[in-house]
Amino acid sequence: MVSRHFSRNRLSYKTSKALVQQYFNGILNLDALNKKVQTKDVIKKTQTIVCPNDVTVLDVMSVKSTFFETSSNSEALSLIRFPSVRPATSTFDMSTAMWLVIFMNKEDGSDYCQNPRGNIFHLKFNSDMLVRCGTENMLREWYSIDNNRTEVNDLAPWSLEKGITKIVPDSLYERRHNLHGLIMRAVIVKDSVFANLSKNGELSGICGEIFRELCAALNFSFDIVSEVEEYGRWNPTNETWSGAMAELHAGRADISFSGFCITNARLNIADFSLPVLSTKNYLYLREPEIFAIKWSSHFLTFTNSVWMAMFGVLVVASIVFSLLKIKNGNVRKIRHLLSDNFLEIWGIFCQQGITESSDRSSLRIAYFSIFILVTVLSAAYSAALISFLTTVSVILPFDSLETFVQDGTYQFAVFRGSAFYDNFANSENPLAKKLMNLMLEEDKLPLTVLEGFESVR
Repeated sequence: MVSRHFSRNRLSYKTSKALVQQYFNGILNLDALNKKVQTKDVIKKTQTIVCPNDVTVLDVMSVKSTFFETSSNSEALSLIRFPSVRPATSTFDMSTAMWLVIFMNKEDGSDYCQNPRGNIFHLKFNSDMLVRCGTENMLREWYSIDNNRTEVNDLAPWSLEKGITKIVPDSLYERRHNLHGLIMRAVIVKDSVFANLSKNGELSGICGEIFRELCAALNFSFDIVSEVEEYGRWNPTNETWSGAMAELHAGRADISFSGFCITNARLNIADFSLPVLSTKNYLYLREPEIFAIKWSSHFLTFTNSVWMAMFGVLVVASIVFSLLKIKNGNVRKIRHLLSDNFLEIWGIFCQQGITESSDRSSLRIAYFSIFILVTVLSAAYSAALISFLTTVSVILPFDSLETFVQDGTYQFAVFRGSAFYDNFANSENPLAKKLMNLMLEEDKLPLTVLEGFESVR
């Protein structure tokens, strides 16, 4: 599942430090400072924030920063007025740091501190902001469920004698488990295997089941506002999003129930849940019409140990028959007798008869035993050989993506408007560019798994 987040301009620590120093040195006035804060290029991390008249806003991750060395007295903080907090905090994501806000003047800010109106700090559900109102010894946490409302919870007493006394659970989400009936606008991808609408309009699939449980546990609901055909991809030429990602980016939806792949471009405009399941990527292709029978199939009927046992029986039987014939009075030379018996036993293995028989019962029993053994082996070999010969072995013209590109006889397709298409279309990898040359036209790409299999059938 994926939900939208608000992407805001953020100032780096060095940039914010330089701007604040220019302000306190008189180089910049308030209007110029606000203008530079709002128009500055996007950078990844913010460490400081402007301080209003009766509010001191500190980033607790940088309490020892140069900002506090620059202004050694509290009077310097009164130069930036309270109304400037809203544009200042709108320029970056307030959830990227932990904040401590102290309302300095009880007379002016006590009522607003305890009952804040709106959401001037642009807080989110996962924002970490501690607030102290004037001389009160209670620390409160502020966060927001609705963009126009700030939630307030008592967190811990804070006094000079005892310091901060913990009175709430450790985990942030153990405290914030109630969304107060919030209604989320949802968008789903048609024919998704993870979530889809049933005939009676109910959400089904694994994502649907999970989200219904979350609704019951967190006290919120959702309203499906649209169905789209694509997951959504970034078009660098037009600088636009498509599919479900476009709905999230434009603010027409808050969440999407489907199986999304995480990409860098998507992370810039949306937040993702923890992975529900992980899958592998597969390349499916039409089965070639050319197939062949491997000559090795004639020897694969038996294992190596069985073949060795059969050869051992052939040698031992030749020796045994030679000894029995010598005992019965055969006067031929031993080497001739061994070779004749070897060929005779080999003939039995090849379903041939014997040219002469003996009156001795010992030889008759030996011959009978060999015939029985060969009959069983022949039946087993014939059955196994038929099985191997009737099994078709497909010969592929390639065994990797590199040889797939070299072959050039196949066309390539992925889901339209998916992360897979982005991985090839926006990649600088030489192999990805070669695969794009084999890719079907974008409007001919399949939208669903069924369409994909039908295209290679």
